[in-house]
Amino acid sequence: MENFSTQWFTAYYLSLGALLLSYGIYLMFKTESIRQFLVDAAADEQPPKVWRTVLKYLLLFTIPGLVLSFFPLSWIELIFSLWSLFIIFMAGQLLLLWPQTSRAIIKAGDELLKKIRYVAANMIIIGIVLFMLCYLLLERTTSI
Repeated sequence: MENFSTQWFTAYYLSLGALLLSYGIYLMFKTESIRQFLVDAAADEQPPKVWRTVLKYLLLFTIPGLVLSFFPLSWIELIFSLWSLFIIFMAGQLLLLWPQTSRAIIKAGDELLKKIRYVAANMIIIGIVLFMLCYLLLERTTSI
């Protein structure tokens, strides 16, 4: 079970880190097109389906990670899994309260570009942190 847990978190850290890093860079360079996408999405009554799909799959990968963080008990993986659940919860609230969220997007105006760049920088940093967590996981498991 320990071996499977290590493989799971290695794959999870690497794939999520690569996604966050690549999409963060994409957001950084395509800020205007993302702003237009957000404004168009805010005009709809329903949140974009792709956001719900992303949250659904993130939840599907986080729940096994939460269980596997107990075999063996690893505080780093447990905290990461709980943090992921918190992010899913917060993003889910934004989707559930879509009328208020869409009004905030429309109201933001030109401030939206700065917020998109801020999100992009956070995605890049979190992607790098996930690569470092993967390195720590591999160092910890190979030294045992």
